[in-house]
Order: sequence, then structure tokens, then C-alpha cells
Amino acid sequence: MKTPAILLAGLLCLGAVAPALATSVAPKPLAEMVAEADQIVRAKVVDVEIVDGKGRPLTDPGSRTGPGLDNEIRLVLQVQEVLRPREGKVPVTIRVPLWTMWHYTLGNIREATLGSESLFLLKGERHAPVYPMDFQRPLEERAQIQSLMVAP
Repeated sequence: MKTPAILLAGLLCLGAVAPALATSVAPKPLAEMVAEADQIVRAKVVDVEIVDGKGRPLTDPGSRTGPGLDNEIRLVLQVQEVLRPREGKVPVTIRVPLWTMWHYTLGNIREATLGSESLFLLKGERHAPVYPMDFQRPLEERAQIQSLMVAP
């Protein structure tokens, strides 16, 4: 009866590598993110929405994102101030798509972000995060971010 032993060994090996298969992103230095940002804005999160792979709105707070799902959560921002408008004018209201590989629910993101005011490091016409994590920065980092904006 070697089959159960082989099966057990296989499961143990799979358990050892499973954490490495989880969705994760290495931290990126703030200086690099500021250098790569096309837009840096101070904004308030006024809404959070989720759409399916065809762009249709979903309303269930339990709607999820993550690997294998086509849903996308977007932060709806009311721009209070533009610190860097590299590519044209930044609209007063923008939608920031979150990385779809994160395991999020609409309800959790609403609870965590709605009404918050932060500095956002964004890029491109879609106003996408400059990096999947840490693109939303506390207001207390404003002076540091502004000094990095002028650094060579």
C-alpha cells in the first residue's frame, strides 16, 4: 500500500509550495513610484464600484475579484488638488481600477476606503495605479512626495 504514502507525500509538497502560489507583489520604493507616476492627486474616495468582464455594474457587496475572475473594482475619486498632471488635464472625478488579481470584495473595499482622503500615484489615461500596491498614500507624506517630484 504505497499509494497512500505517495499521496500524502505529494500533498505535503503541495502544501509547502502553496504559499508561493498566492497572489503577492513585492514592495516598491516610493521614489520609484513617484518617478513613474503621470498624475499625483489629492483626492477623496466618494464611491467604490465593481463591474464584470463586460463592464456591467455589480451591486452585491460580496462580489469578488481575484485570479480566475473578470470583475474589476474601481475607486471613484473626487480630485481635490493636482500635484502632477503629466498627461493633460486631470478630470474632477476619476475612476481608478484596482489590480484584478487581489482577492477583494466590493463590501470590504467600500468599508476600507469610502470617505478617505489620500494622495494617489497614478498613470495613463485610465488613471491606473502606478503600482498594484501602496499607490494610495497618506496625506502626511505630501512633503516627501513633493521633494521626490523635483529630485533628479
